[in-house]
Amino acid sequence: MKVMVLYGKDGEREMSVLGRELKRNKIKSQMRLLGNDWHTEKPLFSRQLGSATHIVVVFSRSTARSSWFAYTAGFTLGKGLPLLVWGANAGKTEPVFSKHLIPLYNEADLSAYFSKEKVRWPLTAACKEAKLALLEQGIPVTVEALENCINEGKVTAVELFLQAGFSPDTRDGTGVPLLCLAARAGSRNIVTLLLKAGAQINQQAFDRESTALIDSVSGKHNDIMADLLAAGADVNLKNKNGQTAIIIAVSYNDAVCTEMLLKAGAKVDEPDSLGASARKYADLFKQSAILELINKYAC
Repeated sequence: MKVMVLYGKDGEREMSVLGRELKRNKIKSQMRLLGNDWHTEKPLFSRQLGSATHIVVVFSRSTARSSWFAYTAGFTLGKGLPLLVWGANAGKTEPVFSKHLIPLYNEADLSAYFSKEKVRWPLTAACKEAKLALLEQGIPVTVEALENCINEGKVTAVELFLQAGFSPDTRDGTGVPLLCLAARAGSRNIVTLLLKAGAQINQQAFDRESTALIDSVSGKHNDIMADLLAAGADVNLKNKNGQTAIIIAVSYNDAVCTEMLLKAGAKVDEPDSLGASARKYADLFKQSAILELINKYAC
């Protein structure tokens, strides 16, 4: 954090108290005395304000009437910077300003505010840096762009989106969760990234009502399926056709996938929308290897 303290000549005593408290709280700050000629001083006042992360105004009698205070309030509002007002009269600003300011009446207020900022601000700064990094790569900071990055397997870009504040449970325009998109694309690294970021493993897509596990089986991405099972995916959820993951695995005659699902507790007698189960499909298609696995592992 870079804190700038602004004060008028009659606020020097309050400024010294504030400076001591900032130092006690281990907050680095720069003090700036402003008079009527503030706008002619070099370097430009706006440039100095723009380099700060937090601006504190020592509120004195002259502050309320000064043009530099009005300018600072407008500048910080436009830039989205925190503007704090320090002193016993911090709450006595004009109504047009007061709703945009954070009053700090005493040492306790200051300590409480900056204790929270020490946690919040690094996250905010990281978010801004991630957005800038995406833009520098020509990637818009949008859900559509995030979807494209997942489909293209751009792990680093997806990580930047998460750092930029996108939830790992974000859905695309058709309601498909990021985890399902990654499973459909066969991007194991992105699946791993999303799981580490806290993505809900059993979210169902609005288009197919599939989970990431079902999508991984449908795409024959057994490595991703194994990761999802290890992470605790529900093996018996159904898609909109009533199909569980094991019904799809049996339809592919995929013995390896079927065995993994059976070991994870897949039910083989749950019917789909047509009334057939994994066991019935295996019997219908005379899949002897699959039937042996079912007889070995199924409850």
